[in-house]
Amino acid sequence: MEKPLSAFVRDLREASKDRAVLVEGKKDRESLIKLGIKNVFTLGGKRFADLPDMLEDFSEVILLFDLDKHGERINRKVRDILSTQGYILIEDFRERMRGLNLLFVEELYEKVRDADSYFGTGQAHKVKLKSP
Repeated sequence: MEKPLSAFVRDLREASKDRAVLVEGKKDRESLIKLGIKNVFTLGGKRFADLPDMLEDFSEVILLFDLDKHGERINRKVRDILSTQGYILIEDFRERMRGLNLLFVEELYEKVRDADSYFGTGQAHKVKLKSP
């Protein structure tokens, strides 16, 4: 039986093939890329008003912000901006993070690596970090 964390990563990998994944910062992006997640974009240093230009090649966007107060505030602002621009917003993965007791996106790689070490699967070590 597949573990919930492994299923989360597998589903996010699949969903990211043709959707943008929007995260807060560089560490979040690096963590996801190490896990084989595609099309990861960061807010770091960008104005909210610039988001539609940054995401112009996508019609669907996975919002994957941290679950702390700051991340919740960012999620609301980004949702308000992108929904008025006609984007289809996917927030299911944030809810699944909540169910996994995962507060910060940047912790995801470490959690998977630790779980893989424990279970001996080695899945987190297959993808090398590529330069942006």
